[in-house]
Amino acid sequence: MFAIKRILAPIDFSAPSLKALEAAAEFSRPYEAELVVMFAVERGFYESPLLVPDEGAILLHQKKTAEVKLGEICGRLREDGINGRPLVDVGVAHKAIVDAAKRIRASLIIISTHGRTGLAHVLIGSVAERVVQHSTCPVLTIRTVPPLKPRRGGRSR
Repeated sequence: MFAIKRILAPIDFSAPSLKALEAAAEFSRPYEAELVVMFAVERGFYESPLLVPDEGAILLHQKKTAEVKLGEICGRLREDGINGRPLVDVGVAHKAIVDAAKRIRASLIIISTHGRTGLAHVLIGSVAERVVQHSTCPVLTIRTVPPLKPRRGGRSR
């Protein structure tokens, strides 16, 4: 049988990711699995010696801010009886998530999808899609936005 001991729940603090975190918390409950709540600090385009002389200071600030927020979230999870712990990594989001899952020996990754389509999907990409493609453990995606409604027939008025 598939034993679920540790679940990785990557979030970006958006509403869809926090909804997926709620689902991950409920999913972890019957298994009494540890829930690792993760945030990946990504380097921005502004982090260039020409624009910002001390990119390390910006990364450190972003990391500390994320640690505080995740600590608060994990504190609330523990109050609800969930064994939650925070994890902050620096790197490209999908790579950081896949690497973290391997490192912590996650049984499962639960991640939200933002439901982007068309040009937004092409330009921004899908972290969840890349995690599914590269993960060595199972990935459960949580769609938190309503599905697109199909367009009516091509009749013109």
